[in-house]
Amino acid sequence: MIETIGTVFRNDEITPGYKKLTLRFVEGISIRAGQFAMLRPRNAYEPLLRRALAVYRADDSRRLSFLYQILGRGTAALACLKPGDQVEALLPLGNPWPVDAAGSSELAVVVAGGVGSASVLMLCEELIDAGVQTEVFFGAASENAAIGCGLDDFRAMQLPLIITTVDGSLGERGLVTTPFSRRLAAIDGSRSRVYSCGPWAMMKAVAEIANEHGAGCLVSLEAPMGCGFGVCVGCVVAVERKEAGEYGAYKRVCVDGPVFAADEIRWDVAGMSH
Repeated sequence: MIETIGTVFRNDEITPGYKKLTLRFVEGISIRAGQFAMLRPRNAYEPLLRRALAVYRADDSRRLSFLYQILGRGTAALACLKPGDQVEALLPLGNPWPVDAAGSSELAVVVAGGVGSASVLMLCEELIDAGVQTEVFFGAASENAAIGCGLDDFRAMQLPLIITTVDGSLGERGLVTTPFSRRLAAIDGSRSRVYSCGPWAMMKAVAEIANEHGAGCLVSLEAPMGCGFGVCVGCVVAVERKEAGEYGAYKRVCVDGPVFAADEIRWDVAGMSH
């Protein structure tokens, strides 16, 4: 983890409400899929705290991109940045997605919902490099949201790609968990590993479906963060106790995650704060 300054190279609007921020750094930064950064416009009075964003793409060790939806003061401030502006950055943070080389008998199933796609683009690239057969289930509210969440970048990888939108404007109408459930029912789930990032309710459903079909499941969680490195304890989630009487039924998303085994999370308890 380093604290450094990034210079805005681009801050492009993909579709209304969605932007991709590309920063250049003086020093090289080693990034793995699933890690994130805490970002804040330099010398800004508002917001006071940095905003946590998953690293979307590493063009090289000195140029990193972040895909984001403009929702609150933090992302609104980032949306105003212009080329040449500077950004305070703390990175790389969090544990990456575990990717192991596998034979043709193992299938990786990636389920992305909304801007959860930002956490899994590099994951898909790493799975391809590792020779793992990979399929992607990509869900969004609408065609505009799907494009804003990087759909064209996923299409460019030429992986099997199943798209759903809630309003039916692109792909299958409905939730992404529907075709995902059909797919796991049609294959040997025990030979599959599921990777998921998106809204809490979606990941809860993905975890339940994966468990039903005997597939291992990993999720990348989002939570409000003050610091990003475990000091403020503002991003805790409830987890299952592995042993009777074990102390500590909570873990910090920033340092213990953001990637967790899905069966480690107490979805009913932790979901109350999301």
